[in-house]
Amino acid sequence: MATLLDALNAAVNHHMAGHAQAAADAYRHILTAEPAQPDALHLSGVLRAQTGDAAAAVRWIGRAVRVRPTAAAPWSHLGAALRAAEMPERAEPALRRALALDPSDGDAVEAMGASLHALARYPDARRWLERAARLRPGYAATLLNLGTVLRDQRRFDEAEACFEAALARNPANGDAHLARAVGRLVRGDLRAGWEGFEHRWHRFASPPWAGQPPGGATILLHMDQGYGDAIQFVRYAPLVAQIAAQGGGRVVLETHLLLYRLFNHSLGRCLGSSIQVLVRGEDPPPHDIHCPLMSLPRAFGTELETIPAGVPYLAPDPGDVDRWRDRLAAEDGNGAGLRVGLVWAGNPQHRNDRNRSIPVTALAPLLSVPGVRFVSLQTGDAAADLKRLSGVAIPNAMERVRDFADTAAILANLDLLVTVDTAIAHLAGAMGLPCWLMLPHVPDWRWMLDRADSPWYPSLRLFRQPRPGDWTTMLGTAAAVLKAQAARAARRLG
Repeated sequence: MATLLDALNAAVNHHMAGHAQAAADAYRHILTAEPAQPDALHLSGVLRAQTGDAAAAVRWIGRAVRVRPTAAAPWSHLGAALRAAEMPERAEPALRRALALDPSDGDAVEAMGASLHALARYPDARRWLERAARLRPGYAATLLNLGTVLRDQRRFDEAEACFEAALARNPANGDAHLARAVGRLVRGDLRAGWEGFEHRWHRFASPPWAGQPPGGATILLHMDQGYGDAIQFVRYAPLVAQIAAQGGGRVVLETHLLLYRLFNHSLGRCLGSSIQVLVRGEDPPPHDIHCPLMSLPRAFGTELETIPAGVPYLAPDPGDVDRWRDRLAAEDGNGAGLRVGLVWAGNPQHRNDRNRSIPVTALAPLLSVPGVRFVSLQTGDAAADLKRLSGVAIPNAMERVRDFADTAAILANLDLLVTVDTAIAHLAGAMGLPCWLMLPHVPDWRWMLDRADSPWYPSLRLFRQPRPGDWTTMLGTAAAVLKAQAARAARRLG
């Protein structure tokens, strides 16, 4: 027993000293000798949570609470790991168990607030996080979580105060800078928002370009966020090319393989200035200065009134458009009625996906509108969800799609796209095509608040949840508008 205790103490010492691999090895040796040792199970899970493997943390700590269900800390850490693994609905009961065992556990109180926030239960989340703030005054993570909930409740001044308090304790807190930036951007204070966004992670060590005359330098523009962000901000690439050309410089645009054909076709030659489009590799291409695509609005000092909203700035290859016209006609017989693309779910790995994606059963009012030929542009596992709806037969056009260039060609053959907040909405907007965007009650910052249009994409119409989780009201409104539009189209053809 003494030997096992000594081994556990040594493992904990490695853990506390930040020697992750040594601690992991020590915990593994203990569990080889005694597979149900609860402290080693628990702390192995904590170590995995600290190194970013939330799923493994859930497994290890889950074993610990089964072995010793009366200890509060493992339940608390299990709840936090479930929250980090994007399973807040499972986190809540684990955290309630932890707090029944130890009501003063500040970590559990904070994790409860964060979990309820992820479930869009904003008033409950705020109450728990205010309790956490009383338990641990000045604790940076609590201030950040509370500020984020207050921001999503549109209590912007109170949210800003939380972020300021966190930054007063640690001016280099990048998460606090980003959270404050989102609150400013969603209200339209773009200049202040862009500054805050500069605290996100940057990939390259080369000098940044921030709008200054580049001389004869080669400017590397590169993705540092998702596909939608790249599509939204690549609009600035031709503007950078114009500036570079004046001094004999050049622009290299590095992007993901799935965007390469689309960007190369649309931007490879623009306004007489060459943009070399490359697929992102392990090492950056040769360059003198660089700018992430999401930093371009800051470089150009963009405000609401100066957003470069000229569209289209992306376009599919005409040959692709013709091929997809034939394929879609083969699917729906080129019949009468509006051809409407439909996307109801985003990437399930997105941190806010449970709030932005629509349950397929909620689509019934939209799918019952007469005079509409729906085409599914849904990707991933959600594409199969339509089979759960009886009497619904909608072709899925994405089964033969290779990249965003193909998706753009499909969009060019539609009358309308109806979608949740995912990359295809940006693509339709960049092409200047009609798109209805279905937004949760708390939208992403770029869609701002309360407006039905977007200064970034003139062809978008925004439909918003009137309250958290209320897709029914919003989709009912969209179905009524679609019914009227389909009827007008039928009268024109008749």
